[in-house]
Amino acid sequence: MLLPIDPVEPESWLIGRVANVLRKGGLVVLPTDTVYALTCVFDNDEAIERLYTVKRIAPAKRLSLLVPDIATAARLTRGIPNPVFRTMRRVLPGPYTFIFQASNEVPRVMLRKRRTVGIRIPAAPIALATLAAVGSPLLATSVRNAADEWVLDPATIAEDLRGQADLVVDGGLLAAEPSTVVDLSGDEPVLVRAGKGDVAALELFE
Repeated sequence: MLLPIDPVEPESWLIGRVANVLRKGGLVVLPTDTVYALTCVFDNDEAIERLYTVKRIAPAKRLSLLVPDIATAARLTRGIPNPVFRTMRRVLPGPYTFIFQASNEVPRVMLRKRRTVGIRIPAAPIALATLAAVGSPLLATSVRNAADEWVLDPATIAEDLRGQADLVVDGGLLAAEPSTVVDLSGDEPVLVRAGKGDVAALELFE
């Protein structure tokens, strides 16, 4: 099902429908501040396994968690150093993914062969409203086609994932701009990918 929602001022009753699908263990495609993401609640192992199956990816592949705020991010990590915390407060919500050592609150099914978790707080009203309505972080992976290209048209996504995703939220066409990814799980920050987020704004690299 394709569900249009205002990307600037999301209709609360429509967000409620999205949240209901997710809470029941469904898979939902959401627009973020970068690309479209296939999502599910992070504490439903069956939904997580289904997401991996739809994406045809191994459980060892690292996926991100969408969270509503830094406080939630802190619960899912083994600690956020003060300088990093200040940076996150300055740039989030925004197009960044931060990788941390995962806490025990991250489901084991997500931590096969690794102990790290990617955290996203997207500057996208639909995603943030959905997170607030669901009351749970969302496991997320970008929507790509068979050629491993981002699919940015929700109508195309709905057709491609017919019978696999339970709902595709139409937030309009997006640009092919992935998030900037920074690994903070070690002693020094590592730039994994330079994307939409300004690396210089992080002030984490000499």
